[in-house]
Amino acid sequence: MKIKILALSLLFGMQTGFSQEVVKDSIAKTISNASTVTEKTEAEKIAEEKVKAEAERIEKERLKVLKEAEKQRKEAERAREKAEKEQKKMEKELKAAKKQQEKLAKAQKNVTKAQNRLEDNKKDLKNEQEKFDKKMRKGKMTPEEEIKAREKLLKLSNKQKELQLDLEKAQMKLHKLD
Repeated sequence: MKIKILALSLLFGMQTGFSQEVVKDSIAKTISNASTVTEKTEAEKIAEEKVKAEAERIEKERLKVLKEAEKQRKEAERAREKAEKEQKKMEKELKAAKKQQEKLAKAQKNVTKAQNRLEDNKKDLKNEQEKFDKKMRKGKMTPEEEIKAREKLLKLSNKQKELQLDLEKAQMKLHKLD
């Protein structure tokens, strides 16, 4: 029973303590404090929104600058690759031109060689023909020597024809390269 009375008195004491009437001044102060807190909260919210908007704008600008930098880097990379390709192409063309020039020089050298051989052979043929004619006039040749001399003249004549063909071939190659 004592416990019941104690519980009831505690309950009654708490009810009376919490159920006091609030004075009007304190209500006004509480309301004004609440409104200032609300106003501060609204001002803080506005400031936070401004800061957030500014941060977003700065982030957008930073991203824009990063994108532009990446774009410029890619363009520079493409330009560098294009320049490398052009350089390789120019080197290849230069190499081909040099090779062509070497072929042309070789063909000209071959033509000159063939002309010199042909001229030498003509001189040899002329000298042999003169020797043969001289010996024939003097009548110092036996029929066997005459046959040998005519064979030699024939060989030189055939060689001259071969050298003439070689010269023509070399000239044709030279004209193809030009």
